[in-house]
Amino acid sequence: MITASYIALALFLGYAVAIGLSMAATFGITAASRSFVSRNYRITTRYKYAQDAVWLVCTAAGGYAAALVYGGSHPWLVGVLLVGILNAVLWLNAWEMRQRGLGHQISMSVASAAGVAVGFMLHLR
Repeated sequence: MITASYIALALFLGYAVAIGLSMAATFGITAASRSFVSRNYRITTRYKYAQDAVWLVCTAAGGYAAALVYGGSHPWLVGVLLVGILNAVLWLNAWEMRQRGLGHQISMSVASAAGVAVGFMLHLR
């Protein structure tokens, strides 16, 4: 029972860190340069690439936070679950998926897995 509580806490914290940092970065970039983010009510390609890179860093921080909380015997289980949650939310948000396009959606899915893996590796080394 206690292990399930630690897993749930690690998943919640990892998700909250990744999403919170992503939101802060998105708001900051948008406030700094609206023309970088969109033109004629369309998201620019440069911003999409920047968002892919930001998402990689945010998921690495989320993975590190999840690994920090969960010190159990199977840490990669938490990593796989965190990637599953992040990708499920990413693919279920239809409006953002249409705005990004399929290529960037796949890129962000790969960045989710890579970022969480990097976060876990940084903690577990």
